[in-house]
Amino acid sequence: MGVLQVANYLIPFLVLPIISRILGASLFGSVSYAQNIITYLTLLINYGFEYSATRQISIAREDKAKTDAIFWSVIAAKGMLLILSFAILAVLPFCMERVACDPKLYIYTALANIGIVFFPTWYLQGVQQMDKMAWANFFTKLLGAVLVLSLVREASAYRLYPLLMSASSILIGIGAMIYVIRHFGISRPVLSRQTLREVMQAGAPIFLNNVFVALYTTANMTILGMYAADDVIGYFSGAQRLIQALNMVVVMPVSMAVFPEISRRFAQSKAQGAKFLKQVLLLAGAAAAVVSLITFLCAPLMIRIMYGAGFAPSIELLKWLSPIPFLVMIATLLTVQGLYGMGLQRWAPWVGAILAVCCVGLNLWLLPLIGVKGVCISWIAAELLECLLVSSILMTKGRKLCSI
Repeated sequence: MGVLQVANYLIPFLVLPIISRILGASLFGSVSYAQNIITYLTLLINYGFEYSATRQISIAREDKAKTDAIFWSVIAAKGMLLILSFAILAVLPFCMERVACDPKLYIYTALANIGIVFFPTWYLQGVQQMDKMAWANFFTKLLGAVLVLSLVREASAYRLYPLLMSASSILIGIGAMIYVIRHFGISRPVLSRQTLREVMQAGAPIFLNNVFVALYTTANMTILGMYAADDVIGYFSGAQRLIQALNMVVVMPVSMAVFPEISRRFAQSKAQGAKFLKQVLLLAGAAAAVVSLITFLCAPLMIRIMYGAGFAPSIELLKWLSPIPFLVMIATLLTVQGLYGMGLQRWAPWVGAILAVCCVGLNLWLLPLIGVKGVCISWIAAELLECLLVSSILMTKGRKLCSI
């Protein structure tokens, strides 16, 4: 999982020191804003399958007929959601001036979602066999990075940057699907309405929660775009990308790798699962705290190395955001491993709704008053509130389940 996250996030991230210098803060902000908007469409396509389908495959992996049915149902569902996402993208130019001014940029960025449909990460997680595909993904993304650095040599080629990254995503997605079908002997597509309904219903609560999560993470930049110029968006994006890279390389591998195991432990015994969750929280939380401290202390060095002197305003923003890796690690483990693993996912949308309202409200209130720092404060406040709310649910509802 660590290698997969390096391929998906760290390799594109390491391209940034050169790309940001070529594009400058303004065009870098334009590309970052396009990626921010397309993130909502990616969220729609994933639909929560990264957890719900992983859990279904993990539990039913001894039943080949069942896992094959789940596989094709999830692929079909993601395909339909992909079509819906492009329909939404076609309407966006009529609703958003930024999209209307440069529609090609948004189309090239959205093409990456085709690869997301094909790449069955959720299946490989469920059967706990990620090693070969992780390395294949690594080398494919590395090729994409080399192409970007070779072909994007001047600011006028800024659209080529997301287009090449999308092409690498499609390539690895198709290759991964072919490998999984052949290696695991997946049967020919036979769709069952019942199974399709089951996978959609299982993913719905997680998808709804992910929508709310996006409203207090992704929506920060979306709202910032209503008040700030492209260069300010570029400065914030510089700091945000550093934090996101840390989250993806430090937080996500722990969460996604632990999830199948903790699901099985909770299925066997709620008390055993809760004990394992406490152990993971202690170890992973300590590691994430160290990462946050290093980020705060090394913020000037990190910004200078990654973006150069032209992104000096990003230093203070990175310091403001430095607690995020620690808070996200704790919040993710409590929500994903705790609520989902214990079967309390019905509470997740309620938690997400509260956080979304609070964070969007804070952004709309603070941005006009203190500018881009308001985005940082809103994000930190949302993560803290998530930790408090989910802890309260686990201490009340979860304790009762453990005593049964």
